[in-house]
Amino acid sequence: MSATATIKKSRAFSWSYSQLNNYETCPRRYQAYNVTKEVVEPESEHLKHGHDVHAAFEQRINFGTKLPLGMGMHEPLMARLTSVPGSVYGERKLAMNADFEPVAWFAPDAWFRQILDYTNVRDDGLAVTVDFKTGKPKEDMTQLELSALTLMVQDPSVERVRTALIFVGYNQTEQATYVREDIPELWDGILPRVHELKRAKDKNEFPPKPGGLCRRYCGVKSCPYWGR
Repeated sequence: MSATATIKKSRAFSWSYSQLNNYETCPRRYQAYNVTKEVVEPESEHLKHGHDVHAAFEQRINFGTKLPLGMGMHEPLMARLTSVPGSVYGERKLAMNADFEPVAWFAPDAWFRQILDYTNVRDDGLAVTVDFKTGKPKEDMTQLELSALTLMVQDPSVERVRTALIFVGYNQTEQATYVREDIPELWDGILPRVHELKRAKDKNEFPPKPGGLCRRYCGVKSCPYWGR
């Protein structure tokens, strides 16, 4: 039986791509930052820059607001994305329940939530979604897959989704295209990972996973691997 068929609805459990990614990076770090919130770090310059870029892009996409000083180099990209036919959205908040049905962002049965930085939905069954990245380029197929799945849940008329991660400071793009026939296979790859996250939260089991973050980029000082 596929993972799609075995998923169970739960009001108590909800997740997002960032939560899943954080958990898989290190369960103990995820617990400290996302569950107990025992670690709260001040916003770094890098994070502040990322928030500023996303806010400026949202205003440009939704309202045509001129990009602020220092971001003018991104205007050709913004002009290209906003001049296409169809409906265009910036920072679109979408949610679904565990039956893979669209629900409101704050609905009590919201099971998965995702904010799409840029979305274009056309009348011919094609949709385009882009996530803007200000960090170093890296492949991230899970985020692309979830973007496509979310759009196809939200709008039954969408038959094909072009997805992209645009690394705005590096002139690099990761792209993938998905069609509605891909839905079962995509969920079967993602849902076992979601079940593992839910199991960890249900059992409150978050073992540390030592890695490259431990030495300089983790604030969980109670972890035995911190600083190593």
